[in-house]
Amino acid sequence: MRAWIVALLLLLTPGLALAEGDAAARDAAFRRGNEAYFRGKYPAAIEAYEQVVALGVRSIDLYYNLGNAFLKSGQLGPAIYNYERALEQQADAEDVLYNLATAREAAKKLGEDRLVGIEAMPAWQRLVKPVSLSLVTWLFVGFYLGLFALLVALRYSQSGFLRVVLITLLGFVALFALTSGAVLGGKLYLEERVKEVIVLPNQLPVKEGPDVNFTTLFTVHAGLKARLVERDQDWLRIRLANGLEGWVRDRDIGRLGQ
Repeated sequence: MRAWIVALLLLLTPGLALAEGDAAARDAAFRRGNEAYFRGKYPAAIEAYEQVVALGVRSIDLYYNLGNAFLKSGQLGPAIYNYERALEQQADAEDVLYNLATAREAAKKLGEDRLVGIEAMPAWQRLVKPVSLSLVTWLFVGFYLGLFALLVALRYSQSGFLRVVLITLLGFVALFALTSGAVLGGKLYLEERVKEVIVLPNQLPVKEGPDVNFTTLFTVHAGLKARLVERDQDWLRIRLANGLEGWVRDRDIGRLGQ
């Protein structure tokens, strides 16, 4: 098994810069987290890294380190949750994918959810979900600017051969522009409307209604991914991939896409 890699958070990119006071608090929390992790004091590392998250920092390195600290402390649900958050920053991060797979294998030994009759994710969602929002946005803008430039060139072109070439290019660019626009629309829909959550406790009873006194419908386990449907004060209604629904406490769920 590869060694656990703890990134030096003090070297995070300038894009994570905060206000001067917050930056000082962030750096101090980073140092405490790093020192605690390397000394094997994982609860202290978790506390420090969570303080950085509370300051508004969103970073693959931060979530990865936090996931590692939770994994080392035996908290599989929060570990899986933070690895998933890291993958939202970079979907192909090999170390994150490896540790996520390790955490999910460990979680299976504590309890596994076998979703009979599981609903397959629609094909368009499977295609759109891994795509970076920033990448598809730039492609969309680039193709539409290219389309406009070709239309201008075609307007002032005099050569018959050149006009044929421009019309051909125009057709291809228009197709790519429409495709990138459709992908961008699908990506925005997924990020705005489809909210996913991760189960944090090793076992979590799912209630018929938003109160502890309601009947328990079924139990889910650490690391299970579900969809957020509704909120009622400090309770959330979630839907599993096979269509089953029920209510859980907000504190027992980690929300992705934040």
